[in-house]
This record gives sequence, structure tokens and C-alpha cells, in this order.
Amino acid sequence: MSRTCRGSRIKYMKFKLKNANVFGREGLKGWAYSSKDDFSNASVAYFEVTGKHGMVKTTVSDRVYLVLEGKGEFTIDGEVIPVEKTDVVIIPKNMPYDYQAKEGVLKLFLVDTPAFDSSADVKL
Repeated sequence: MSRTCRGSRIKYMKFKLKNANVFGREGLKGWAYSSKDDFSNASVAYFEVTGKHGMVKTTVSDRVYLVLEGKGEFTIDGEVIPVEKTDVVIIPKNMPYDYQAKEGVLKLFLVDTPAFDSSADVKL
């Protein structure tokens, strides 16, 4: 849902989990709340991780991860960083990283700025 004011400027946007696009693979399930088609400046997604994400970098977006639940670790540019509930990890574009759950399910909320572009993700 979005509301506009004064022409075509977006005043706000609201998205619901039930309307999100589901994606994933073994060890990772995600819900894309929004995409670059909704708002080119940012996109958001929710992840439930039981395995390992896989080393990747993005050539377009900075990424902000909020840990909602669980314990895990991020490996960023070769450095292992433990994470737990309420931690925030910011990963600049072009920075190699990976993450994984360490105890149970690691639940993450992600903001991409600008919005996620699958063609900009480079698997390493």
C-alpha cells in the first residue's frame, strides 16, 4: 500500500508479510516485502536462516541487517563477527560477506539501499 501527496510523490508505503514474495533454498527462506519496482531507493526482506547463506557481494546496494532472533555469525571481508538478537550489521556495496545460523533459527530483517537488484549480486 502506498499513499501519495502532491502529484506522484510517495508519502509512505506499507507492506504486509502475507503479500511478500517467498524465495529460498535449503537452509534459507526469505520474504521480499518490496522491490525496486515499488521504490527504487530501498527494498526490504525478512529471512529465516538455518544454514549458511553463501559468500556474496553486491555491486549496487549497501545492506543493513537487523537480527530479530537467534544467534549466528557474519563473515565480512574475512572477519568472523558473532551476532545475536538486536544487533545491526551494515555491509557496504562491493564488500564480500556471508552469514549463518549458529543456534536454531537466525531471523534477519534486511534493508537494501538502493533497492535490491539480483543482477548486481555476485556469488563468490
